Formats: sequence, C-alpha cells, structure tokens
Amino acid sequence: MHDSESGRSAATASPKIRSAVAEVIRNAHDARLSADQVVAAARHAVAAWVSALAGDDAALAAMSSSDVARWLLHPLRENWRVAPGPVVTGIEIWRLDADADPPLMKVSIRFSGRQVFDDDSEASGPKASSSDEVIEFAGSFQLALADPVGWRLISGRVETLDDFYGYVFTSQHESADEYLARTGTAWTPDRAGPSESAGSPRTFRITAGFAEHDVRFGASASVHVLRPTAPGRDEAEQLVWPAVEEATMKALGEGDWQPSLNWIDAIELWPSEPLAD
Repeated sequence: MHDSESGRSAATASPKIRSAVAEVIRNAHDARLSADQVVAAARHAVAAWVSALAGDDAALAAMSSSDVARWLLHPLRENWRVAPGPVVTGIEIWRLDADADPPLMKVSIRFSGRQVFDDDSEASGPKASSSDEVIEFAGSFQLALADPVGWRLISGRVETLDDFYGYVFTSQHESADEYLARTGTAWTPDRAGPSESAGSPRTFRITAGFAEHDVRFGASASVHVLRPTAPGRDEAEQLVWPAVEEATMKALGEGDWQPSLNWIDAIELWPSEPLAD
C-alpha cells in the first residue's frame, strides 16, 4: 500500500449515513449540521489521522488534543500501531446528536493495513518491527462541534477487526495435511485444486468455536456450503450461526442460551477427485 493510495481512499470515500442520522440532518436548523458539512468533517478527521500515520501530524494536531492523537497513533495497552499507508475501505456516520452541547458526531471506519510491533508499548524507532501481513481493522472517531474552530476530534480508537468482533476469523484453502486427515488419501500434484473461476461451484467448510459462559460449556460446530466465492466474516457468521445454536441446544437442552464466538474458520476444501478437463 502506498501513502497516496491511502490518502485518496480517506479523502474521496463516500461516507455512509445511517437513516437516523439523515433524519437529524433533515430536521436541523444549523447549517453546520448539513449533510455536506457533516460528511466533510468525517472525511477530514479520517484523512488527518492517515496523514499523521505517515508522519505529517499537523492536521490531526489542529483538530484534537495531544492525548487523543497519541491513542489514535499508539492504541492504548497494545504493543503495536498501524503502519503508514492504510487503505480506508469504509466510513460510516452512525450517530449525530444535534441537541447535545456541543453537538456530537460518531464515525466508524474500516480499513486494511499492516501492524508495526514494539518490544515495549511505548517504544518506537529501532525496537519496532513491521509485519508484512495485511489485515483488517476497525476505527471509531467522536467529533464535537466547537465554535469558532468547527468540528474537533475528542476521542478515537483503532483495533483489529478480530478484537472489534471479539473472535478470530480466518479464511484459507485446505492444506495437504488437512486433506489427508479428511479423506485418508494423500494429495498429489496431478490433482486439481480449488477453482477460483468466476461462477465455479466451490465447497467451503465453515467451523465456529463457541462458548456458553453461564454453564462453562464450549464446543464447535460446522457447516458445508457450495458457493462461487469465499464467504467474508459477516457471511460466514450468518451461515454457521444456526449450527452453533443447534449444537448448544443439543448439549444443554432448551433454554435462553447466549453462546459467544471464539473463532470462525472458513476453509475451502480440495475436491476429493480430480476435476474433469
């Protein structure tokens, strides 16, 4: 990822506005709460944070306190920070409180990027090491409308998407060892692997590890689905959730159970026979 790409994604992304926020905007009598002003403020906050990651913190410093800026750049109680050049994939304005004093706006973002790890959470420079793995993150920003300076960033945080959802999600192909354990047959190079051709049917095993903490019960549940593309996190959760509920009821009986997810694996299975030419 290049800084220019991340900068464009933050500056040009079209923020999604929730219906409740749109209703507040329609009823607002303050021009500063117009859709254009609110969207511009959200974009500016995200772009200022992206620029600060790349070393230019002037815009972020101008609209936030030093503490807010520090925790956005160095997440609290974490030994990592976001590497320069994240790609912002989504911005959503999900709350606007026009009656607060001052008016408040809450913005969530999704972005992909790399982590820079520190030996110490306060360390930087030579002690820091970067990961080449690109992962998904979530961020939240709260802004307050303060005259005469306009919107100010009064709080914010970033976290991995796994931390945001509270469970780890992985999506990958079945390994040769996993194929052997499942079929009893060794994988050989002449066998065709999973097809990623557009529209081709592909088999995925989605497995979720879960726990019902009220009774200290934990288990896993799986489903197999045939589809042309790999399921994303939200799709995988929706697909496997009925199996989680069924496994919970089977083990514990009828009840108002509320299992929580620990992890979800979406594994694309290799075909058990070579595909026809």
